[in-house]
Amino acid sequence: MSKIWFGLLAAGVVLGAFAALTVVSRGLGVYNLNDVTFWALPMSGYLFFALTAAGLTLLSSLPSIFGLKEYYPFAKRAALLAFATLLVGIMCKALDLGPMTTLMNTVWIGLSPNPSSPIWWMAVLYGIYLTFVVIKFYFLNKGEWHSSWSWTAGLLALGLMIMSYTALSIVFGTADARPAFFGHFTALYFAVTALASGMAAIVLASFVQSAIRGGMSFQEEQAFDKVAKLFAIILALALFTFLLRHIIGYTSLQADFLGFRHIAGTGIYRTEMLIGLVIPLILMLIPAVRKSAAGKVAASVLALTGMFAGRLVMLLSAQVKPIGVMTENRPEIVTYFPSLYEWGIIILALSLCLLIYSLGVKFLKLEAAPQS
Repeated sequence: MSKIWFGLLAAGVVLGAFAALTVVSRGLGVYNLNDVTFWALPMSGYLFFALTAAGLTLLSSLPSIFGLKEYYPFAKRAALLAFATLLVGIMCKALDLGPMTTLMNTVWIGLSPNPSSPIWWMAVLYGIYLTFVVIKFYFLNKGEWHSSWSWTAGLLALGLMIMSYTALSIVFGTADARPAFFGHFTALYFAVTALASGMAAIVLASFVQSAIRGGMSFQEEQAFDKVAKLFAIILALALFTFLLRHIIGYTSLQADFLGFRHIAGTGIYRTEMLIGLVIPLILMLIPAVRKSAAGKVAASVLALTGMFAGRLVMLLSAQVKPIGVMTENRPEIVTYFPSLYEWGIIILALSLCLLIYSLGVKFLKLEAAPQS
C-alpha cells in the first residue's frame, strides 16, 4: 500500500492523539458541551463505530455460524473491521468521560457491580464482546474456520454483540425524561442502521482492497452482488424507520419534541435522510449501478456519511431543548457546534480504524477463505 496513505493515517493519529491528550489533561472544558448538551460529537462517534461493529459482527458470522458459505469471501475482513470499529468506538466513549481522574474512576465499574444499571451492563458487556471479537479473528487468521474453538468464539462474539447492543438500546430507550430519544423504538432504529452501516463498511473496504489487489475473484464478485441486494433491503428498512420516527416526532404533542423538530430543519438532519438513506437506496435499486463497483462504493460512502450524521441527530434531538431547572435563563432551544478537540477525537478514531484495517490488508490475507 502507498506510503502516502500510511503517512496520512499517521498524521491523523498524531493530530487526534494531541486532542485526546488535551482532553485527558484539561478535561471536558475543551469540548463545546454544557449541562444541556452533555452528549455530542464524541458520543456520536461511540454510537457510530459501536453500531457499525455490531453490523460487521453479524456479517462475519453468516458463513461460520449460519452456514451461508457464499459469504466466506468477506468474513475475515468483516471480523477485523468489527474489532477495529469496536475498539475505536470504546475509545470515543472513554474520551467522552473527560479527564484522567474520571477515566481512572471507571475501574470501580468492575469492582462495584450494579446489575440494575443498564450503563453498567453496557460497559461490562462491551469489554467482554471486544475480547471475543479478538479471539474469533485469531482463529480465522490461523485458518481454523471449522474448528470447535473457532465456532464457539464466533458464537460467543455474536451473542455478546446482541447483548451489548441490547444494553446500549436500553440506556437510551429508558431515558423517560427525554422522550425525543424515542423510547423503545430506539432498539429498532439501532438495529436496522447498525446493519446498514456494517454492510456499507464491508462493501467499501472490500472494493478498496480489490482495487489495490487488482480485482476480485469470481467467488467474491458473486458474494458482493448478493450483499448489494441485501444492502438495498436494509437501506429500505432504515428509511422506513427514519420516516416513522419523523412522523412520530412531528405528530407528538409532547413539548420535548420541539427539540426534534428544530433539528429536523437543519442540514445535518437532511444529510442523514438524503445522503445516508435516500440517495444510496436509489443507487442500489438501479440494477446497472448496483452491479458496478463504482455504484457500490458511492452508495457505501454516502450511507456511512449519513449514518454518522444520524448518530449526532439522535443525540441532539433529545438535548437541544432544555428541561426542568435547566430552562431557567436559557433560550427555548440551545445551539451546539463541535469544538476542534471534538473533531480531533473523531479524526483519531477514523484514522486508527483505517490504520488497523490497512495493516491487515498489507500483512494478513483478509481475502482468505476455506475451500468448502
